[in-house]
Amino acid sequence: MGRDSIIQFYTTDENEEWLSEQAKASDQSLSEYCHEVIADHINREQERRQYGRYGVDQQIELILNDIRDETTEVLSDFESEMGTTLERIQRLRTVYVIAIWRLVKEEYSTSKREAALKHGADHVGLTPEEDPEIGSVLPASANQPRQSTTEQVDMNTGKEGSE
Repeated sequence: MGRDSIIQFYTTDENEEWLSEQAKASDQSLSEYCHEVIADHINREQERRQYGRYGVDQQIELILNDIRDETTEVLSDFESEMGTTLERIQRLRTVYVIAIWRLVKEEYSTSKREAALKHGADHVGLTPEEDPEIGSVLPASANQPRQSTTEQVDMNTGKEGSE
């Protein structure tokens, strides 16, 4: 690419003297030397900007990796704590259910126990307000369903479904 543009600039006498000495030492004209200095400066700036952009992308990637690692650790801690809590609650529920069943077993006939189990299986996942027998004895303000029947969870599959 040829040099066909003229740029004039003003500088101090000291700078002109220094540039002239540098040009003479490198066996170039003042114009050639200044052109080389400017071209080197432009190349350095372009490289700095290019690497700067790459550096920012790399920094963003490192930050995202840190965020992912921290989030994974927090979720893992949460799952571990919640798992322990849920396991404890489930054990307590199981103890209560077994204790209640032993008491019921001694007080009711086999046919009544079977009917109660069938009713429980038919109504599992319903809120008390949605259960026809329980809902009929609740106060009127409690008869507002909290969950629509289309949002019920099938206790066998664990998935939401509609009736």
